[in-house]
Amino acid sequence: MLGPIEPVEISFVVATRLADVRTEVVRHLTANGGRIKIDDDSTVLAGFGSNMKIRLLGAVWAGVKSMPRDVLVRMAEGAGQTQVSVTVRDAFGFGTRAGISEKLQKLMYDDALSLKSALLR
Repeated sequence: MLGPIEPVEISFVVATRLADVRTEVVRHLTANGGRIKIDDDSTVLAGFGSNMKIRLLGAVWAGVKSMPRDVLVRMAEGAGQTQVSVTVRDAFGFGTRAGISEKLQKLMYDDALSLKSALLR
């Protein structure tokens, strides 16, 4: 049955001030090809992939990394640490029809875990 690809959500705590976490989040997302859409005090939203590339070449030719997805990072500071919540969601809605939902789901988990790993170093 075809349906939406469920978003990936992870949360963790970093023993760093929110401002420093936000700076590192933006640096990591842009270094990995993300286009920052929102960047405020406690929220960063970055887009990955390319609608145009997928429409022109298709998922098979463009590759799964070209699938459009959004990485939303919410941060809240408290007691000298920062709570971080990362949500990665399919921004195209085509993954299940293209038969690549499992690969896209893994890519979305990799996006989230890569950010977590960068922040916990």
